[in-house]
Amino acid sequence: GIGQVLEADYARSFARMPRGAFRGVYPSFAEAEASIPAGQPIGYDHAELAGLYRHRMDKACQSDYAVLLWMRELLRAKPASFVFDVGGHVGVSYHGWKKYLDYQPGLRWLVEDVPAIVKVGAELAAERGGPGLEFTSDLAAGRGCDVLLCAGALQYVDLTVPQLLDAVGSRPQHLILNKMPVYDGASFVTVQSTGRAFHAYRIYNGTELVTSVTALGYRLVDDWQNREQHCEIPFTRDRDIDAYSGYYFTLASPRS
Repeated sequence: GIGQVLEADYARSFARMPRGAFRGVYPSFAEAEASIPAGQPIGYDHAELAGLYRHRMDKACQSDYAVLLWMRELLRAKPASFVFDVGGHVGVSYHGWKKYLDYQPGLRWLVEDVPAIVKVGAELAAERGGPGLEFTSDLAAGRGCDVLLCAGALQYVDLTVPQLLDAVGSRPQHLILNKMPVYDGASFVTVQSTGRAFHAYRIYNGTELVTSVTALGYRLVDDWQNREQHCEIPFTRDRDIDAYSGYYFTLASPRS
């Protein structure tokens, strides 16, 4: 009885949209979204959410450094790379990593996100300067990219990695997935509150995630943990994540 009272109290608190909170375990995105309080904003396609993560636009954060290590090597090897930044918000990584990566003429950095976010991103790029930086809401626009980067975004879309690459229409030589919520149990969907909206949010089984990518012909080059991020879902057992994960894959047989 006490547990039920506490859980009901948490549900009321969660409905007030506290930032960074999670609630519930669901088998699908649809069922997770159906649990969100009626009338509340869902997802990132809202102009007011474009202000999130601005602190990441001026310097790298702890969770960025493993990606920076590999991105620096890739851009040195091919300065005129085509980087497809899936779920890249308003160009947070492009701007935040500018002083760490030597952007050369010919670099194309295409950010994909929802329309309300890319509109603000394009405006910011005009203000701040962003040579080679472009925006789209079409995954197919990334076809032919050299590097597909997805940093903390895949959990918000109802797509597996194979489905994502199918939507892009090609398999990039390099695939970097960062800030991924993975653990040892069965995958599921929860609901996250960012303080401005609610979001269906997938938690992955780590082995299944890696296997789904290597089955496409990729080789896992590196993996790491991000202690900067964690996930706690009250009133569940053995589903919390102490640190998020990152992965760098490359095609086992280079593209001709």
